[in-house]
Amino acid sequence: MLARRGHYVCVLDGPRLTRDDREAEAIRRTNALARIGVRNTLLAGLSPESQAVMSARLPKGRTVEIRRNQLATIAAANGKRDAATLRWGSDRIGLGVLRAMYARQMIEFGDEVSHVQPVLSRSGHVVVCEAGEPLSEVIAANYAFALGAGLHIIDETDEVESQELLEAYYNIDTPGVIASVERNRIKSRLRELVGVVDLPEGGSLTFITRHLPFGAAFPERPSTHLFTYPDLGIAIVNGFAAEQEGRRGTNIAVLVDPEKVRAPEIEAATKLLPQRRVFVRGYRGAGASVRAISEMVDLFPYDLLIFATHCGDAPGWRWTYEFRDSEGLHRRLVVDVAIGVGHTDDEEMLRVMQFFRFHSLDGVNWNDPVAKTGLYVGTAIRDWAEFEKADALEPVHKEEIGRVMGSAVMKMWDHNYLPMPRALAAEGSPIIINNACVSWHELAGRFLFSNARAYIGTLFSVSDMEAEAVVVRLLDKYFGKPLPYALWAAQNSVYGAGGNRRPYVITGVYPQRLRVTREDVPARILSELSRGQNYWRERANSRRAHDSRSAKVLDEMATFYERETASFQARWFASKSLGKASTDR
Repeated sequence: MLARRGHYVCVLDGPRLTRDDREAEAIRRTNALARIGVRNTLLAGLSPESQAVMSARLPKGRTVEIRRNQLATIAAANGKRDAATLRWGSDRIGLGVLRAMYARQMIEFGDEVSHVQPVLSRSGHVVVCEAGEPLSEVIAANYAFALGAGLHIIDETDEVESQELLEAYYNIDTPGVIASVERNRIKSRLRELVGVVDLPEGGSLTFITRHLPFGAAFPERPSTHLFTYPDLGIAIVNGFAAEQEGRRGTNIAVLVDPEKVRAPEIEAATKLLPQRRVFVRGYRGAGASVRAISEMVDLFPYDLLIFATHCGDAPGWRWTYEFRDSEGLHRRLVVDVAIGVGHTDDEEMLRVMQFFRFHSLDGVNWNDPVAKTGLYVGTAIRDWAEFEKADALEPVHKEEIGRVMGSAVMKMWDHNYLPMPRALAAEGSPIIINNACVSWHELAGRFLFSNARAYIGTLFSVSDMEAEAVVVRLLDKYFGKPLPYALWAAQNSVYGAGGNRRPYVITGVYPQRLRVTREDVPARILSELSRGQNYWRERANSRRAHDSRSAKVLDEMATFYERETASFQARWFASKSLGKASTDR
């Protein structure tokens, strides 16, 4: 009803209020709406609680609850009664929505059989969306419409097979595996899962997928990826918002090199980015400690972040818990645990980040969807989380294991960094380039959930020469091109067009770029640091009386900003002239 050519209709799911971070769920949505400059918000189909939470946070007078009996009036006001109503079935609804948008029709869902034929592209771009999340199909249709794209809906991929294919990429460099043969096998299977796709000459692709890097199987076209769940709508908003007229560019870059691997790409970026008038801050060697990087990733205001280190699943422990849940049932929960460790101001205190992966519940493998169909979960997981949060439950058994799947830690100078950011870049929406080996599988989802607007990672290991060659092309020859195209062209140049060794995969909306805009960067950074200092100190003071643990965390955030503000003022405002892009080492 609201579709306009060349415009994106922003659709978000409601906040998941059963999560522990329910407040953050609402904040992430209002932040996304603010980024894209939304003037009016329509609330439709939300629970009364979600309705109340969102209404309380949105501007009064610009938030409207939409009921079914209002739809005809809205459609008429937007000129969408020119053609007969399109009747559609209850599946592949994204195809129906996009057809209706292109035809300026209303759509009504009923018992009809949905068409499976794709909607053809009008611009050369094609969107391929995996079924299984109906709202994601609607969002995919809106995304396709905004780009004049076609849309294919493919069958949902079996969960077990998805994990097997990702594991195959993860293990492609292990002894006994013929890497080129295995890459061809995976590529063939991915293409089978997608099926036949009409690829216009000179066209491009967006894959909206649950887990799989389908674009790696289509090297003949530039492609990008988005995840069907969670928060597909927010991810698209973050990407589109950054490319609107008048928005800042990627003016501030941070480079991270803990010197755990040879990183010539960092040296190249140190030279190339200032030539583009990008302000560069570097964390190298002992300066790239877990604490320094954890604080920077969350709190420093950057637009582009480049990592050069080793990434992989960490060793850890398998813990077994036995407890009685709130329904009175005896439960046996087995979880795998990995940790990241950082220093604090207290020499006798370390900050430990834990990663939990459920292994089994009551003897049933948690990662086997077939076995889980007969498992009664009830309140077991929620109760365990409450016990864990309150330190009220100890494991009855512990054993060491060689790998905690999905932990995806990154080696820093002192310890493993376990990326689980609360937010990124002082509530910003940056671009992340991660040259660490096998850094796409888990980290793409984590960084996008934390509001990265684009993430480039690897499916398997890359050499230092490859990393340098790809990064140099991204930051030099293809700077300013759409990022998916730039990455595709860079890999063509490094690996040869059509070759099967293409380790890099990008996630994020297609039309976004590395670009620079005129800005007094030091003044902007100082302003953001000062604002963060005041905000987090005020929040810490408000929590101190009733929640000392939370207040301590907020105090540490305020202290980071105080330290950075003083350092930045001394470095840039004491005696140096402003207005020039520089390297901050």
